[in-house]
Amino acid sequence: MLREYETQSTLNPELWDGECLKKGLHYKFLRIAKHFYDFLELPENVRVLDVLLIGSNANYNWTDTSDIDLHVVIDYQAVGDNLHLVKNYMMAKKSIWNTNYPLTYKGMDVELYAQDWNERLHSSVGQYSLMRSKWIKKPNADTVSIDDEVIEAKAAPLEYEIHKLKDSDPQLEYKIKNILQRLYKMRQTGLEAEGEYSVENLAFKRLRNKGLLDRLKEMSKQITMTQLQLDENVDNNNVLKELASHILRKKSLDDAGWGRVLKYMNAIEDPQGQWKHPKRCTLIPSGNITMRNVPYRVLGIDDTGHTKVMHPEQDYGYPGGKVLEIPMTPEHNTILKQLKKLLTELDF
Repeated sequence: MLREYETQSTLNPELWDGECLKKGLHYKFLRIAKHFYDFLELPENVRVLDVLLIGSNANYNWTDTSDIDLHVVIDYQAVGDNLHLVKNYMMAKKSIWNTNYPLTYKGMDVELYAQDWNERLHSSVGQYSLMRSKWIKKPNADTVSIDDEVIEAKAAPLEYEIHKLKDSDPQLEYKIKNILQRLYKMRQTGLEAEGEYSVENLAFKRLRNKGLLDRLKEMSKQITMTQLQLDENVDNNNVLKELASHILRKKSLDDAGWGRVLKYMNAIEDPQGQWKHPKRCTLIPSGNITMRNVPYRVLGIDDTGHTKVMHPEQDYGYPGGKVLEIPMTPEHNTILKQLKKLLTELDF
């Protein structure tokens, strides 16, 4: 199905001088795309075929808050024969990237996606090649046509994120809020630009009609109900109580205890810690920690119970042989608050 509507008279002047991308933006966008490609951790034979700027900011239907959609074009078949699995992997990596690296330019979110070279957008959609510094398809200043494939491309990554939410995830509350904020911002951007028939609003409606907004709201409601209950969740509370006792040196965590803590926090053991897994709980197999190039505070707890709040650009040493890192970011507010509460209750 194809829809048409009136557009603005010029391309977004924050990005374009006429139909030419502003000086310096080529390099900046390609640098972001290169980091995203590295983040995908693909086999060496998978090469970047192009980097495309598409969406409202490559068309005349932009607003001040429209996303900057950068598509890194690769050959899915070179990644693996199971294209459904490859597509799900790309969506998962997009979700993790956008959570860990919420990039913006002039107030506009920069959205990254790995697009298969076989994926064909409708011929009316503007497409600018950053690698070739030229338009593949110039947009039409009079009207823009949007079909179901474009709407689906906008909705599919969010649908994937919603389906992957787990009740057992300690970051669930943060993830739900993050998705809802992005959904409503997406819809508002579309309504301001083109009204009811904008691609953003139609993508929002598609997700709503599938019951996914109701699912998010119900999950959020259940989290609130759990938090208001007088009887706390015994399993989760016991895991954090074990960690609090360890910090207070009342009872040291054994290997099984560390395993329970790492599982609850969805933590991963990696000597590169926050460098490789930004904003994720990590276990460093060393007592020496550097916070170089880590732009947020991190709570460190070693296997002797020694605890420090580590600040950006500083180096730290612990007496123990391994250190649990808990980023002091919104994703982990619930864990940090519960842990602080337990430390106060047990320290008497």
